Amino acid sequence: SPSEMGIGEERGENSSSSEDVDQKSQQQRFAGTHLLEIYALQIQLYSRQKDNKKVRELYNRAMRVEGGIPHPRTIALIQEVGGKCHMANQDFEAAGKTFFQAFKSYDEAGDPSRLKCLKYLVMASMLHASSINPFDSQEARPYKDDPEIVAMTNLVQAFHSNEIRKFEAILKRNEGKIMDDEFVREHVAELLRTIRTQVLQSVLAPYTRISLGYIARELNDIATDDVESLLVALILDGKLDGRIDQVNGVFLKSNPSEVGGVGPISNEKGDKSSTNVPTSWGSNTLEARNCLATNELAIALEHLSAAIVL
Repeated sequence: SPSEMGIGEERGENSSSSEDVDQKSQQQRFAGTHLLEIYALQIQLYSRQKDNKKVRELYNRAMRVEGGIPHPRTIALIQEVGGKCHMANQDFEAAGKTFFQAFKSYDEAGDPSRLKCLKYLVMASMLHASSINPFDSQEARPYKDDPEIVAMTNLVQAFHSNEIRKFEAILKRNEGKIMDDEFVREHVAELLRTIRTQVLQSVLAPYTRISLGYIARELNDIATDDVESLLVALILDGKLDGRIDQVNGVFLKSNPSEVGGVGPISNEKGDKSSTNVPTSWGSNTLEARNCLATNELAIALEHLSAAIVL
């Protein structure tokens, strides 16, 4: 009957429409997955070239991709770079969260890079001056006693208990090869400044007037110039109200009961970008050929990612 034919036609149209939606969804997943894989390759290339501006741009692009289901290691690579970008902007809280996601993705992939990312997570946590121990999490706890991580756990314990002498001794002994990682080395000065600031605030707490020499000794015998630099930073951040009497070598609190609370100032570091072959290499050396090949690969990946987006 006509009515039955109408119902049949409607069912056919609905079925066809549903198939179209499924096909479109599959195509989006396919494109998103491959796009993320390409971005991960590009990120690795530009990271080797120290092109931080391009790396940040690719990370932001990757974060906007929807529907992709790449391998966990691909996600981890992108998340690790994201954490490093946050560190460069001194957004240590965001860096810690992103490194934790990268650690979990590496762990899911069974990739040994999870230990490296766990180190970065610990470092970001300390720079953020967080009271949360990263090894309290269920995912990180099994690695707490790993030989490569033990030094980092000791570092965290010293950090949270404000044991600055122990903290610096661990760094100097290079336990667990902490300092063998270039990225960690870049932030050691910030780590030391953070724990010195914490110890300084603790030392100042019971006093209204205190000798700069005494503070220097409490901070593991650092120079009084460094003490002044730390005090000035606290005053400018609104965390300390007082003045430095350089003639008598003392610090005087203006209002001991008044303490401000301002977060870290974001200061994006400069980029190092270079895609040209250094002239000192010559035009036909192995280094020059490798550099040119890397540049050609980067350009090819740019074209490929653009084609997928289109």
